[in-house]
Amino acid sequence: MHVDVEHEPGRLTFTLKPEAGDVATGRELVRHTTSFVVDGDPGQVHPDLLVVSALLCARPWVRRATPFSCSVPASAELAAAVRAGPRLILTNIGTGPARAVPARGRPGLCFSGGTDSVAALVVLPDTTHSYHLRRRAPEGERRATMMDGRAAIQSCEVVRRHGYAVTVVPSDVEYLAHPLGFPHDLTTAVPLLLHADVDQLDAVAWGAPLEATYRLQRGRFRDYVDSPFVAEWGPVFAALGLPVCIPIAGVSEVVTSAIVHRHPLGEAAQSCVRGPRLGRPCGRCPKCARKTLLTAAVSGRWPTDRVLERQWRDTEARQHLLSEPMKVEPVLGHCAHRYLSERGGSALLRLVAAKSGPDPLEWLTRSYEPSLELLPLRYRTEITERLHRFAAAMSIREEAAVRGYDVTVPAPSRAAAQEELQSWMIAHPPRDSWRRAVRKGRREARALLGRRR
Repeated sequence: MHVDVEHEPGRLTFTLKPEAGDVATGRELVRHTTSFVVDGDPGQVHPDLLVVSALLCARPWVRRATPFSCSVPASAELAAAVRAGPRLILTNIGTGPARAVPARGRPGLCFSGGTDSVAALVVLPDTTHSYHLRRRAPEGERRATMMDGRAAIQSCEVVRRHGYAVTVVPSDVEYLAHPLGFPHDLTTAVPLLLHADVDQLDAVAWGAPLEATYRLQRGRFRDYVDSPFVAEWGPVFAALGLPVCIPIAGVSEVVTSAIVHRHPLGEAAQSCVRGPRLGRPCGRCPKCARKTLLTAAVSGRWPTDRVLERQWRDTEARQHLLSEPMKVEPVLGHCAHRYLSERGGSALLRLVAAKSGPDPLEWLTRSYEPSLELLPLRYRTEITERLHRFAAAMSIREEAAVRGYDVTVPAPSRAAAQEELQSWMIAHPPRDSWRRAVRKGRREARALLGRRR
C-alpha cells in the first residue's frame, strides 16, 4: 500500500494506492481518497504525524508481509516503532529526527461526546484539548447511515461553554470502506495527530472504561498491557511524543455514569449516536437500553418495567442479552441486581440477573489501581487525585476479583437461565417492526437529502 499526502491550506488529503497483495478481511476499499479539515499551514505538521495518520486510514488494506510506503518520509525511530508494535514494514525512511515532546505541552483527547468520553475529560487536566471527528459524506456518495452526528456537535458546544478547548474536524474517512465506518478503531486519533504540533500536544487520550480496556465486555479479563492501546500502538504513539493516556481505564461504566451525573460537564454527555440532538437519544438502540439502566442505577430513579422491557425487546438490543457472554455483562448484571434490590418487577431483568450470576458491586464502583501505573508520569498524580473523588481504590481482594473475572466457562445454572431468556424473547417479539422500518427509511431519506443540500 502506498499513500500520497497533500497538504493545502485548511485541508489534508490522503490518496490510497493499493498494490498487489493488499487485501482486507471483511472490509472492501470502495474509495481511494479522504480528506481532513485542519488548522495550520502546510509544513506545520511533523512528517511522522502524517505517516501514522495515513497508516491509520489505510490499515485494513495493509498486510504485514507487504511494505507500507508514504509520500512523506518517516523517521528511523518511527519505522522501528511500527515494526515493533503493529509489526508493519515502513519504506521511504528519511534522515530527519522524530517528533520531540513539547516542552510545555498538554494532553489531547479523542472526543466522541459519549458518557465515557466526557468522564475522561472531567478527570484529565483542565488544559486538555479535545478533538471530534465529524462525519462528512463525499460528493456523490449515496450510502446512508443511521448515525446522526448532530448531538455530538452540540456536545462539543457545551464543552466549549464550560471553558474547554475543542476542535471539530470534518472528514469523509468513514466512507473509504464498505461496510461504512472507521477503517481502524484508532482512526479517531487522526484529527488529534494532525493538530498535535500546532496545539503543542504531549499525550493522546481516549475515554475507554474498565470493561473495554480489560476486555471484560467480552466475558474474560485481559491485561491492559496486552491491549492494542499499549502492546501494538503504544510504541508508535510514544515515538510521536504522544504517549497513550487512558484515564478511566480502571473504572467501569457505573463510575463514568456517576461522574457525568455529578459533574456539571455531564450535560454534554450522550452515548446514543442515532438521536437527533443532545438530550434526545433515539431510545431504541442497544446503547440507549444499557445507558437507561446505568442512569437509573446511579440516580435511583427507575423507569417502569414496561419501558425497560420494551427497550430490550428490540431486534438489536435483544441480541446483546442473548449473546454468550452478554455484551458488557458486568454492567448489565450489576444494574439488574440493583433494580431487583429496589423491588423492581421485570421478569426479563430477573433472567438477566440469573444469567450474569452474583452482583460484582464491590469492584464495579471502585478504581482498579494497576491501570493508573500506565498513565504518562507527568499527568499520573493529577488524574489519580481527580479519579479518586469519584471512585475509591480497590482492595487487593477486589483487584483479584477483576483479574479472575470469567463468564466464558460453561455452568449449568447459566445454561438454564439462557434457555429461559430465549423463551421469554420468543414470547415477546420485537415491537412495531413495521414502524421501525418506516422510521429507518425516513432517517435514510433525510440523510440523503442533507447530503444533496
